[in-house]
Amino acid sequence: MNSSSYQKWEDHDHPDLGQSQLGGSSQGTGYWRKLFPRDLHSKSVSLMLAVILLLWILLIVVLVKGSKTSQELSQLKEEVRTNASIWKKDVGELREDVAAARRNASALWTDLGNWENKVSESHGRLLKLESEHNEFSTKMTQALAEAGKDRQDIRSEMFRAVAAVRSGNSSCSPCPDSWLAFEGSCYFFSTTKVHWDQSQQNCAQAQAHLVIVNSLEEQTFLTRNTKGLGYWIGLTATRARGKVNGYMWIDGTKLTFSYWNEGEPNDSRRNENCIMMLYSGRWNDAPCNNLNDNWICEKRQQC
Repeated sequence: MNSSSYQKWEDHDHPDLGQSQLGGSSQGTGYWRKLFPRDLHSKSVSLMLAVILLLWILLIVVLVKGSKTSQELSQLKEEVRTNASIWKKDVGELREDVAAARRNASALWTDLGNWENKVSESHGRLLKLESEHNEFSTKMTQALAEAGKDRQDIRSEMFRAVAAVRSGNSSCSPCPDSWLAFEGSCYFFSTTKVHWDQSQQNCAQAQAHLVIVNSLEEQTFLTRNTKGLGYWIGLTATRARGKVNGYMWIDGTKLTFSYWNEGEPNDSRRNENCIMMLYSGRWNDAPCNNLNDNWICEKRQQC
């Protein structure tokens, strides 16, 4: 259709309009006619409306989701604020714990220093005790040497006494009261019970020593006078690496004659270092701090 015929069609439809109105109307309605020409099919119009409706729906969905997302973001921000407050509180508590741990560490270092001082003092005391022990061992060695000499003197005096008795001219002094004489020696059987070390000290105060048994004859004499009691004798164990490796008399001489009870010595619990004589006369090893036994002292008879 050409423009002239189109104009005629407009004039035919609107005969009452003036020329000026027609001119203006032709300009306004021409746009819509171009946008929606008469020959546009109804399906195309429906499709365009559907697209527009879909776009509106999509816009609404986007707006709804955006609103929901905004709410979730606000909630997330609130959770972050809450968690940040909690974390800040936890960090504060951790800092306090660290400070307390540092104080405790400082106290521990102080205690450690005190313990080191105590250990140093204990070490000094140990060295002092070791020195005293060495000094005591030296004195004990000297005392044992003197006891050995006394033993030899006792034997000499005994043989001299025996010779004097045989010749009928005895010049030996009698044993003190409560002491028993046998072959040139005097023996004291105690009536009280003490440990081994105290027994030896008691004998030393009487210018004697714990009995040294040299023969079966001497043992028989002692057995006859036990009176059903047990007695410490001057015999002790010697050890190497914690085990008993022998026995020695108080004068430093090794054991030659023995009179052990059956099953003895057994060193029960590895602490039986001192020897006592049972009421039967048989010997038994026992702890030196045992307070169940009396003691027998021996010293030479003055001739």
